[in-house]
Order: sequence, then C-alpha cells, then structure tokens
Amino acid sequence: MTLSSAGPLPQIETVLPGVYRWSAYSPAHRVELTSHAVRTSTGIVIFDPIPISEPQMDALVAHSRPTVVLTNGNHTRGAALWHERFRAPIHAPADVALEFGIEYLVTRRGASHERFPSDWETILLPGGAPGETAFFLASQALMVFGDAVVNLPERGLELLPDKYCENPALLRASLAGLLTRPFTTALMAHGSPVLADAPARLLALL
Repeated sequence: MTLSSAGPLPQIETVLPGVYRWSAYSPAHRVELTSHAVRTSTGIVIFDPIPISEPQMDALVAHSRPTVVLTNGNHTRGAALWHERFRAPIHAPADVALEFGIEYLVTRRGASHERFPSDWETILLPGGAPGETAFFLASQALMVFGDAVVNLPERGLELLPDKYCENPALLRASLAGLLTRPFTTALMAHGSPVLADAPARLLALL
C-alpha cells in the first residue's frame, strides 16, 4: 500500500496504557488513515494497519503473535505485511471481497473465532460500509470503530457521510445499539480518538 510518493513512515504514539495509534495522510483516498494496536492479557490486536517501519512493528509486537483486524471490507491497508513478518492471522468481515489475494490466511467473522482474542466483543454495524464492525473491550471501556464514526481534524466527530453508507438510517440504528455498552473511549480508523464521554458524543450525532 502506498500512502505517498515520498516521505517517512508514520510514528507510533501512545494513546492510553497498552493502546497505540499511528496515522498518515493518503493522497489516493484524500483522507487521514489511522491505525491502532491494543495490548491485553490475551495478546495484541492490530486494527486496520497502515505501513510502519519493521523496527516499529517488532517493538510493538514484543515477541507475541499479533492478530490483525479489518473493521470493514475497505481496510485491508497493510495487513499483508503483518502476516508476512509474523504469520499474523487476519480477522476480516464475512462475505466481503478483499483487495489482496491472500484469502487463504483470512479468518472470516461469523465463520471461525478460534484465533481471535476472547476478551473482545465483535459488533456488526449494518448500514455502513461493507462488513462494518465495531469492537468493544469491556476491561478498558474501549470501543474501536472503522468508518462508521470518524474524527478528522478539519471536520470533527461525525458519522460516515450518507453517500458512503449502504443504508444511512440503518447505520444510525446500529450505532444506537452500541450505547448499551459501558465504553468511555473510542478509537476511529480516520482521525483522532475520543478519550472521554464517547457515548454522549456519539448520541449527539444520532
């Protein structure tokens, strides 16, 4: 995956203890792409990874085997790099065509969860992008979004624009269902995290 024709790869920053992010502007997509890694007692999960340097990958993994998660069918990004370096399993939406030709290594949501850390709850969000899914980690009151909610510097927190949704009204209903979970922090695949009062801020968008 190419983010730009030149320039350094993004650097990892710490969001919270055990929670990391890195981002870069993609001229091809004309938007900031953001990736996250979350470490728990069951392992480290890499969400929607854009490329970083191999030393950064090694330091982040710290001798454990990572699991790569694609929050929707549009976020293959640099996932194959993690499989090539660490034989990391890739957890992807069911019934969504992916951009890379490595289907044999992909665990499809709804088909097999044997390689996915058990402390995460997988929540499908019908109406958004193909295969849109949120991930909830109760132990850290943390919700991870793909495209359903974005927080770009120039626009602020907002829902995925209707033109990119399969069914905007259905997506809003799906997101409303998340408000029953006790999360305080939200991570987005495009833009900055929301570190406090995330449910209230989400409710204001609905």
